[in-house]
Amino acid sequence: MAMASLMSASMVQRPSVAKAFVSKPAARAAVSVNVRAQAASTQLKRADVPLELEEIGLPMNTFGPKSPFTGKIVSVERIVGPKATGETCHIIIQTDKKIPFVEGQSYGVIPPGTKINSKGKEVPHGTRLYSIAATRYGDNFDGNTTSLCVRRATYWDPEMGKDDPAKKGICSNFLCDAAPGN
Repeated sequence: MAMASLMSASMVQRPSVAKAFVSKPAARAAVSVNVRAQAASTQLKRADVPLELEEIGLPMNTFGPKSPFTGKIVSVERIVGPKATGETCHIIIQTDKKIPFVEGQSYGVIPPGTKINSKGKEVPHGTRLYSIAATRYGDNFDGNTTSLCVRRATYWDPEMGKDDPAKKGICSNFLCDAAPGN
């Protein structure tokens, strides 16, 4: 990302190079080398690493269905274009460092409500697993948040000619429809 920013700044400051970049392959190589040299010489400030997050080990099953962690939604943002098929949302959840994780783990989400099981008994919805889409440092590099990227599950019924609400995903729709503060 920093390289793209440097390239844009370089082209804005020197329009003659930008023209050469578009028209001549040799000029493109010269600009590319110049940008890499600029990037290599730029001093980047290292962020303070929250060291306690480096040594958390591999947290496993810190919460469960009988004693779940209740997080707070910070934001829900659609991350695909308006013409994309389906909808995917980036969901940030406030954790206050109470539900630690490392890269590659998943969270189990229990949507509200109940369902009728195979024995005809009303039971809470089951746990749905979602891969965590953040590093252990969270979204603000303080370990207080985590992210999920969730694709809304819907079913297009060709006979009805529209989405069938009876077949929509329970948990994915709960998460995609959540509002900050929930």
